[in-house]
Amino acid sequence: MVRKLSPTEYRFMEIIWNHPEGVASSEVYGCFSQSLSTKSTIIQRILKKGHIRSEHRGKQVYYFPNITKRDYEKMILQEEIESKMGFHSFQTLFAAFCGKPELTDQQVEQLRSLIEELERAQ
Repeated sequence: MVRKLSPTEYRFMEIIWNHPEGVASSEVYGCFSQSLSTKSTIIQRILKKGHIRSEHRGKQVYYFPNITKRDYEKMILQEEIESKMGFHSFQTLFAAFCGKPELTDQQVEQLRSLIEELERAQ
């Protein structure tokens, strides 16, 4: 289960996601108007949730994303679908959209092939 980010944490993560090679704490903090202690608290909450890691380089702290934005959003969407709609797999959800109780093995394979093709196209 992924630990969901608050809206403020998400805004901080957007800065970090834009720098997969790492971003200095001063650069992250410079993007926000909150007090230094508030910004530090927000970063600490994100660290505790496991979405980023930190590394000291000299006197500077750098933050690195542990998960891509796409993967985070995908996991959040999956959790929302499971909790709100009760579907525990994409196949079950897709079958429900088609008005069927489940998909055949052949339909599942076709769906997997389509998903793989769409992922390669990105």
